[in-house]
Amino acid sequence: MTATRRMGITVERPHDGSYYWVIHEDVHCDGRYETLERAPHSCATYALALAEGYGMLQRINGRKPGLDQLHFAKA
Repeated sequence: MTATRRMGITVERPHDGSYYWVIHEDVHCDGRYETLERAPHSCATYALALAEGYGMLQRINGRKPGLDQLHFAKA
């Protein structure tokens, strides 16, 4: 049986017209989410960033091919 992972996606907009997805995980199950992965490039819209982040979340959880593209964020 696989353990449940507490994860979430946020979308950041550091500049007008650029959106980045960020995946967070509650690694220690203490309610403090740590950055697990960040978008390597910006997206033109919020919706596109959210969709790309969701795709990466699926890869992380083994539900979509492309796990070899995963690069963990530096703390």
